[in-house]
Amino acid sequence: MVLSQKPPTSRPLRADARRNREAIVAAADDLFRVDGMSLQMDEVAQRAGLGVGTVYRHFPTKEALTVELVQCRVESTIGRAEETMRDCDPASAVRRFIIDMAVLMGEDVGLRESFEVQVLADNQLDECVYYRQDLHQRKLAMVKQAQEAGVVRGDLALEDFDALMCGMGQAIVAGGNPKLIADVLLEGMRVPREPVADGAACADGSGE
Repeated sequence: MVLSQKPPTSRPLRADARRNREAIVAAADDLFRVDGMSLQMDEVAQRAGLGVGTVYRHFPTKEALTVELVQCRVESTIGRAEETMRDCDPASAVRRFIIDMAVLMGEDVGLRESFEVQVLADNQLDECVYYRQDLHQRKLAMVKQAQEAGVVRGDLALEDFDALMCGMGQAIVAGGNPKLIADVLLEGMRVPREPVADGAACADGSGE
């Protein structure tokens, strides 16, 4: 995935500390995917095969660890937006992005909750805001590109799009079918099912 330059970070960790941190994040990611914000630090330590003290040395609070996991999901979302804009015509890009996000929201509780809850640790505020702004710019570019191509209704503001995505997550939480909900959302946005004239759908030959 291609990201704009990341804000400066602290000096690199030693090899053993880096491995511990990677193990913590991997273990927490598995739990976050199932439990969302309710994950527990002692469970993270147990799954990572480390002492809970080691977990707290890398992430002093549960909030700090949650921010790390949210940032990973925002990075992934940015990557998906970039890929669809690069590989698909504007209508297929929006359609693929929304359907992919609906499926992921159905499978990943942490991803879903990261769109619903603002989680900021004081010592990581700047970096978290950076990622959210970066995602905001990608979504803005995708919506504007689709509107300029005439494949998304012109009165849809980015704030409306964000609200609809949050609503999609809530509908999925309530037990709705992710693909059906995504399709209803796309119909409301007036996104055509077929590639626009002279469009190439997606580079892999898939319109979704």
